[in-house]
Amino acid sequence: MKNKFKLKIRAGETFLYREEGTESQVFEIRMKNNVNQFCITKAAKLAYKRYPYFKSRFKTIEGSVYLCENVVSPAPARIRKLRPLGGSTTANNLLDITFYKNRIFISFHHAMCDGRGIMQFIKTLLYYYLNFRYKHNNVLIPDVRLVGEGFKRNELSDPVNEGNFNFDKAKAYQADRTAFAIPEVQNGENAGGDSWRYELTFDVNEVMRVCKENNCTPAILMTILMQKGVKNNNPFAKEPILCSMSSDWRDAIGLPNTFRNCVTSIYLPYSNKEDNLELKDIGSNFRELISKQKETNSARCSAYTMKYMSDMLDSLGSYEKKVETVSNFTSRPINSFICSYTGKANMGDAEKYIDSIHVYSSGTKGISLQMMSVGETFTVDFLQNFEDRKYVDAFLEEAAKLDLKAECSDVIKYRTPKDHCKNTNFMISLKNTLANLFRKF
Repeated sequence: MKNKFKLKIRAGETFLYREEGTESQVFEIRMKNNVNQFCITKAAKLAYKRYPYFKSRFKTIEGSVYLCENVVSPAPARIRKLRPLGGSTTANNLLDITFYKNRIFISFHHAMCDGRGIMQFIKTLLYYYLNFRYKHNNVLIPDVRLVGEGFKRNELSDPVNEGNFNFDKAKAYQADRTAFAIPEVQNGENAGGDSWRYELTFDVNEVMRVCKENNCTPAILMTILMQKGVKNNNPFAKEPILCSMSSDWRDAIGLPNTFRNCVTSIYLPYSNKEDNLELKDIGSNFRELISKQKETNSARCSAYTMKYMSDMLDSLGSYEKKVETVSNFTSRPINSFICSYTGKANMGDAEKYIDSIHVYSSGTKGISLQMMSVGETFTVDFLQNFEDRKYVDAFLEEAAKLDLKAECSDVIKYRTPKDHCKNTNFMISLKNTLANLFRKF
């Protein structure tokens, strides 16, 4: 791919039409030593060279939003505060690198990519950074993509346009989404994007021990602990405690290497029946439910949600109608909680230099468990739209019953900045206004 490009945004389109912008998604990498500015700057230049589509900005062309080449990319900055994407401080860029002491922050716009898409960039950035920082150690990272290598097949593909959505609806598993409405979520206020976060850190070997003993994956285990915690706080709940678990559909639709958004949800309900089962039996049942929802027909049916949403937005025409529709969709509190496991970051030699990785964004509508594993640590960032830690404590109590100990931080009130891509939005609005005006003549 030449440096000049324009990639229409369809997958991830719902993150574009936000009246006040979209909050940055952040990967926070905590190193064991302070970050060297010279080395991170050199590494960033090479990472952007390997992934030119991350040196990008939004551009409106005939009413549609495209990801286009940015003339410059912002240099990594030693700064405690995150910079708004798409604005002057990031040179309009939609990915930004900042650092402070031993922490590297990778902020990105969710309309551009998802967690799996950005992880490839992070691996490349860390590869170059650590080899500049520790010149004689020959740091190796498995499956890292380097400058000079060609793009992977379908690396630039948009799932909505190029994904395989052929499926037999009659064979697709239809999950029951009936869910208990968590009171604190329904009543909680989300003042201007503020969120509250608790960081839980586990020993990864202990997590895997409990998983093996109970036929669970890490994501299933954490889901069950959360469901039990919600149930303990709401013992008279009649509806199931539902987990909306993020699921990656790249393989199911035939685009394993795309960096674009390719995630929707699968659903795991916890009812009175599960309350009377052993953990191992719940784990086995949830594995079966996940398999049913990941069967090809079911998976493509779930992934089709991306195409359905994009097609619906395209049909609305005006920018204002798209904003209104997305606002109605995103402003409603959800009854379920979200569980998102980015996976084990297979960083090879780099793991010696990394303490932990955290994933978060503010503006959470409800409760979201963002999980990440690297080296010897397994982290759960417990994101909420309210401060009360009753569900965190209940979660930890359930973990303790399994002899699974965690370090838990004090509450962190935080806000990741909303994007400053207002010029793009303004031009869309202006074009539609002028078009409507001239139709009258």
